[in-house]
Amino acid sequence: MAVALRLKRCGRAHRPFYRIEAIEKRNARGGRSLETLGWYDPMVDDAEKRVKIHVDRVQHWIDQGARPSETVTSFLRKVDVKWPMAKKSRRAVQRAKKKAQGGS
Repeated sequence: MAVALRLKRCGRAHRPFYRIEAIEKRNARGGRSLETLGWYDPMVDDAEKRVKIHVDRVQHWIDQGARPSETVTSFLRKVDVKWPMAKKSRRAVQRAKKKAQGGS
């Protein structure tokens, strides 16, 4: 079972709210999750209150082999969570190649 740490959209129209969740990769963005690991509220003005992460549970899932998405990776870097598989995603590598070739 491949597990990803990614965002799940909640909230209402024009008022987004996201949960940071451990979810099986094959499931849809709004599909069944394994565990909620925190939340992200982009509408909050205070940057410190915008993201809440349960670091111990995130570390548990990373130790089990879960891979965070690009957005979740940026959140984890801010709270200094380290993981052994800190490689760039395939999409990030493709973007870097395209940028190096002069594409937009």
